[in-house]
Amino acid sequence: MLQVPDFSIAFKFFTEILGFSAPFRLGNYAYLELEGAGVRILEERGRPPVELENARTTIYFDVRDVDALYAELKPRLAALPGGDVQGPRDQHWNQRELQVRLPDGNWLTFGQPSRRQRLDCA
Repeated sequence: MLQVPDFSIAFKFFTEILGFSAPFRLGNYAYLELEGAGVRILEERGRPPVELENARTTIYFDVRDVDALYAELKPRLAALPGGDVQGPRDQHWNQRELQVRLPDGNWLTFGQPSRRQRLDCA
């Protein structure tokens, strides 16, 4: 469950920018899906935005192909402020990741095993 300070902004971000479907929505609650993974968002009124220096990853989605997802999302991600999209890039922990800043200031990360990790496991 991801608690958000403004449901309307979060819902629009997840559905229009990130391409999540919304199989269920009721008031200030929604169940959203992408690539078979789901997240629930619920408005928490009065919740202050996160200061940028305190931002952290609050959601991590494992995806099949982070580069393909980035290519699909890139035109919509271009509408976000500079610095709100990082990657895709290989991390030293053997994950290839795409990070997108959420409207509340935290990060959402899409990841998959890096090519190096996939070769090591083969």
